[in-house]
Amino acid sequence: MDAEKWWSTWAPVWDHIEDRHFGTTTTESLMEHIKPDVLVVGAGQGLIVRHLMNKGISATGLDINPNMVKVAKEKYNLDIVEGDAGKLPFSDDSYSTVIISSGVVDYGADEAAIATFINEAKRVCRRGGKVLVAFYKIKERIERIYRKIGVIDSDSNYRMRRIFEINEIAEKFPPLCAIPIQKWTGKSMARVNFEWLIVGLTQPKEFRTERKWINALFKNAKEKGLDKKVMIDSVPGSIPYRDTAQVKELMDKIREGYSEIQKYDDSSVVIIEK
Repeated sequence: MDAEKWWSTWAPVWDHIEDRHFGTTTTESLMEHIKPDVLVVGAGQGLIVRHLMNKGISATGLDINPNMVKVAKEKYNLDIVEGDAGKLPFSDDSYSTVIISSGVVDYGADEAAIATFINEAKRVCRRGGKVLVAFYKIKERIERIYRKIGVIDSDSNYRMRRIFEINEIAEKFPPLCAIPIQKWTGKSMARVNFEWLIVGLTQPKEFRTERKWINALFKNAKEKGLDKKVMIDSVPGSIPYRDTAQVKELMDKIREGYSEIQKYDDSSVVIIEK
């Protein structure tokens, strides 16, 4: 998976997305665990860094993608450090809190890489400090719908391109969405038609909101001169989707001790005390 291509392509509109990945609401809920100085690994364009700084908390951001770093500087006058989560360019015991965003651990990182990221975060974290590791999570009502229609498949792979495909078809003639859904899920067409009648045609509030957000995103992109097809083609075919139970299994598998896992709308956050 070429994550760099994806992030570089979407960088001009990433501020439209960034608050959905370990966002400001989740940060506020975790403030009792966040003490200065803070390092945000996988900072993107610096949303959480800016949020903390606006609260008077000293924070540094790091991101591997040069386009994200460039936009952070040009748009927000924020000096995000360009660097690799697997080899942090900071001295031991430099920060009291290290936040590893979901963009670091979810998009193509295997178990060994995740263990390396956590160990590096612990190295630069001061004794008595905390490492917060965020795994991407979708709101439960949307997650149930995505599992039902095959956007999250039976192997817990999150197939993002399918969201855009379903949205395109639904804009033109919603009943036709049953065709790709049947292909993705392997369910009978009768069952797919019934389930899609409930999900696609009655449009639960959360699903309507999600589609409006997608359409607003591409409208914003078009205004910036970005080609919709190029954007969608740059999105990875699939990434692992770990619910909170699977995050626990992963942490146990890599033998990483932690104090607790907290569940939020946009992420499951593992809290590790050093």
